[in-house]
Amino acid sequence: MSEQKKENRREERQVKFRVNEAEFEKLSYLAEQQGMSVPNFVKSKAQGTRLRNPKVEIEGAKEIARQLRYYNSNLNQLVKWINTNKTLYEPTELKAMEQQLSGIQEGVKGLWEQLSR
Repeated sequence: MSEQKKENRREERQVKFRVNEAEFEKLSYLAEQQGMSVPNFVKSKAQGTRLRNPKVEIEGAKEIARQLRYYNSNLNQLVKWINTNKTLYEPTELKAMEQQLSGIQEGVKGLWEQLSR
């Protein structure tokens, strides 16, 4: 059984080319700035795709996302604790806390939306 496996790829043809170290470093840097692999970046550029510079750098965005998950987790714990212990507070205090937490949640939601653009 010497049948060759047929690869399931959309593109049937493969293009190879060589670059020197400096060119590869530049391609790697540019691809990283776009959040892409080097082959995907080169293919996009060869096809004339207009690439936009990201508004935030990739590593910075990852750190922001990590921090937002942390704050979101803490926020959820606070909401749960307040809902569990409603009898400890006056209704006016609860209303004020609810408004503050709602404002914080909206802020976190807005940051997630900006980050995902």
